[in-house]
Order: sequence, then C-alpha cells, then structure tokens
Amino acid sequence: MELLKLAVLCAVCVLPAALLRRKTPEQALLLTAAVLAVVLSRCLAAAMPLVEEIRALFEKAGVETAYISILLRVVAASLITRLCADICKDGGSQALASAVETAGAVASLAIAFPLLKAVAELLLGWI
Repeated sequence: MELLKLAVLCAVCVLPAALLRRKTPEQALLLTAAVLAVVLSRCLAAAMPLVEEIRALFEKAGVETAYISILLRVVAASLITRLCADICKDGGSQALASAVETAGAVASLAIAFPLLKAVAELLLGWI
C-alpha cells in the first residue's frame, strides 16, 4: 500500500513539474527535490524493520556486524548517488550527473575497502 501511495505522489508531481519547467525551471527542480525528499524519508522508514531483520539474520549466521554495516553503507551510497545524479539530469546537467556517479563509485570503493582488505588477508592466509 505504501508503494502505491508513493507512486501516486510521484505521478501527481510530474504534471506540475513539467508545467513549471517551461516557465521557471528552478521551481520545477525544487518541487521535484521536495517530493523526492518525502519519498526517500518514507522509504527509509519502511526499510528500517527490514534492516533490523537482516542484522538479526547475519548475527545468527555468525557474520561480524562490521561487515553488515559496510554492506548497508554501500547500498545507501549507491542509492544517494543515483538520486543525486537523477536530480542533476533533471536539472539539465549531464556533466554534473556523471561527476556524481564517479564520486559515488569512489565512495563505494572507499566504504568497501575494509571488506576487500579482509578478503585479501584471508586469501593470503591460505597461500
């Protein structure tokens, strides 16, 4: 039901944003960003129980909580990158969107580095 509400909100926003884009593109971008903020906050609220379930499942499996944190932070970084890049594209700047996507890839790599390091150490331990 929550997905349907969010989809309707976005669909209702499309027409005013398109009309505003013709005369005042800045206001269209602000409207889009406002609706995006509402949708994102609702999605985060809906995802919190799922995150807790994943955390509990990984703890039962004996996986370190640091690795779960890395996984969740990489997912969050990729979602934020995608949303920001889409806002840049909506604002008409493909170059900024590409820069945001590059920054997101570097940030994801930096976040995941401890996990990559642990895998490398594990592999070196076997050799």
